Amino acid sequence: MSPELAEKRVRQLLNADFWLPSIQPMEGYTRVHDDHDGSNTGIVQVMFGRDGDAHLSTDMHMGPGLRFRMPLVGGGQSRRVRTALLILAEAIRLDNEERPQTRELPIPK
Repeated sequence: MSPELAEKRVRQLLNADFWLPSIQPMEGYTRVHDDHDGSNTGIVQVMFGRDGDAHLSTDMHMGPGLRFRMPLVGGGQSRRVRTALLILAEAIRLDNEERPQTRELPIPK
């Protein structure tokens, strides 16, 4: 795919309002990053609330997470970021399906 076509398709997706039926509300989509060297630390998690708001967390910040609200009715100011997080959740889901990761918590020292 040419860079121009890729840019056009990304812009089309980011400017559209949609939902992916494969993404389940209240389910965290989590991946460990590639350079954890067996520690299983360094995760990213995307979760969507029942209201459609996106929540982004990392193991550096596993509290309530960063919230990107639904546009218009939810008061969201970052519509494209929320859409990108939806696409990220789907990417994580597909990677977990294709290459599942077992995540054991690190043993405290």
